Amino acid sequence: MFTISQIAETVNGTIDGNPDLPIIGVCDLKDSNADHLSFIGANKYEKFFHQSKANAVLVGKGFSMDRKDKTLIHVDNPAISFIKVVHLFHPQDIPIETIHSNAVVSPTAEIGANVYIGPHVVIEENVSIGDGVQIYAGTFIGKNTTIQSGTVIHPNVSIYHDVIIGKQCIIDSGSVIGTDGFGLVKDNNTYHKIPHIGRVILKDSVWVGPNCCIDRGTLSDTVIGEGTKMDNLIHIAHNVQIGENCAIAGQVGIAGSSILENNVAVAGQVGIIGHLKIGEGSTVAAKSAVFQSLDPGSFVSGVPARHHKNRLRQDVIINQLPDILNRIRKLEKILPITEDNSIDIK
Repeated sequence: MFTISQIAETVNGTIDGNPDLPIIGVCDLKDSNADHLSFIGANKYEKFFHQSKANAVLVGKGFSMDRKDKTLIHVDNPAISFIKVVHLFHPQDIPIETIHSNAVVSPTAEIGANVYIGPHVVIEENVSIGDGVQIYAGTFIGKNTTIQSGTVIHPNVSIYHDVIIGKQCIIDSGSVIGTDGFGLVKDNNTYHKIPHIGRVILKDSVWVGPNCCIDRGTLSDTVIGEGTKMDNLIHIAHNVQIGENCAIAGQVGIAGSSILENNVAVAGQVGIIGHLKIGEGSTVAAKSAVFQSLDPGSFVSGVPARHHKNRLRQDVIINQLPDILNRIRKLEKILPITEDNSIDIK
């Protein structure tokens, strides 16, 4: 339990109400509980404010609704501040430094301080593990791989050889990093697999969700930029370059040698063909198929992906086609049609 004043100190907020109010937990604003704290991250949630059972709410500095009997904490960014409050009530468990007796660790591996290695982990030759890394059960780490400090690798992850993973990364269960890409050469109706000798490099603070596949480069490297976050079931092909602070939703596939510049957002089930450049700050809407490079700041949707406003105008026209067709048929009945399908207006 924490008081409002303790919470406000944690988030550097300003109190409007009872500073001594005890709070026992956090909750959603709509599905709320008494003696709990919630937050309003956007104006659209203000409609739930008065009916909420939460006794205290994190709000922006411009929030002006009548608080009635609630206590408010005004902050710059309620959503970011709420993350800090969640950690306050639900601190993350830090495993005790240990190498489980069932783990298989090469004697040539370098293991830093305060490292946790769970049961049935396999760590091959010349692997470097930084301080504070957590590696959970059933994970495989191939030779010559580097994992830098503070990274967490969840159960049953497969990390192949010569992979570099930066600081404070999260690799969720079932993901596979460093497999050969789908590089083939066809000769006499037979496909020949191209050896892949590039690496995968994940920069600092990258999050790879469950069951993602990131292929190593053919000759150069596949690179995921600092701060990029990836959802579940994503495929990143060989030689792809992804910039900083990109957000990629579930079931996205990015084909070989494509480039995503910084701050690109890709919604679910998008496909991006190979050798394209997606400009900085672009957004690709869900289920789009991208067949050409995009200028910085683009917002595209559809199959094939086109600028979203153009796509909406096209959808309006398409929806009008049945009515247009009926009007044409009526005109055909009224106006005489010649043998060459032209209209006789005499």
